[in-house]
Amino acid sequence: MVGPTMIELKRIGLFTRDRDQDYRLDSMRKLFRRAGIELVADATEADGDLDLVIALGGDGTVLRALAAHPGTPVLAVNFGNVGFLTQCDRERLDNVLVRLLADDYQIEERLTLEVRLGDRRWRCINEVVIKGAVHMIEVGVHINGRHVHTPRGDGVIIGTPTGSTAYLLSTGAPIVTPEVDCIVVQPLNEYSFTSRSVIVAGSAQISLTVETGHSGDIGLTIDGGERILVEPGQIIEMQRSPKPARLIYFEADYFFRNLRERLRW
Repeated sequence: MVGPTMIELKRIGLFTRDRDQDYRLDSMRKLFRRAGIELVADATEADGDLDLVIALGGDGTVLRALAAHPGTPVLAVNFGNVGFLTQCDRERLDNVLVRLLADDYQIEERLTLEVRLGDRRWRCINEVVIKGAVHMIEVGVHINGRHVHTPRGDGVIIGTPTGSTAYLLSTGAPIVTPEVDCIVVQPLNEYSFTSRSVIVAGSAQISLTVETGHSGDIGLTIDGGERILVEPGQIIEMQRSPKPARLIYFEADYFFRNLRERLRW
């Protein structure tokens, strides 16, 4: 989904892969100063709101920037190895900054998920994974209050279109273009030859219940973060988050360009 096409830029933050990263901070600061824009060198320590975040890294850095600044548009520049979410490689940084200042860009809004386990809440950008560490588990999948399936295997992945080029990609799930309003339900190594992905509407409400499993063996991870222990019988609920992920882009075909370059199509 395409959002507003222009932002009044007064304050921009940088979100880098690590503190030792090599990038031209001084020249970026001078460029933005001439345009009357304050550049915050470390967006993780920004006091007050930012109009834009520039993420310099791979997809992991972009995810952390989107999570740290929900609702703030992120311009992603690839300083990593893959970069499905990035707009350009580091060699074209100067070019995209000039286009940014010339208001020659669009904002893409991507579906994210709100995840609930008991009284705890998280926002998910890529995927929610419920998985047994050692043993197979059975997970009951309900969509809009109706039982759909109880796969028996390693677990279940619930992914967004953004997540279709992350963990889901390695499981054989379909690649979903960013503007498609949907959620992907993927059994993980299901013990069945008929196992298939299910794609549901982005408005769907999904719940997962571990039907069988060993206490202390079942973990919930969100966007590859910390492993959260789940006990058999607990219910994990998901639905669209009110805060989408917002990404700056310059070329309408950037998604397919990245697929061709990263996957060598």
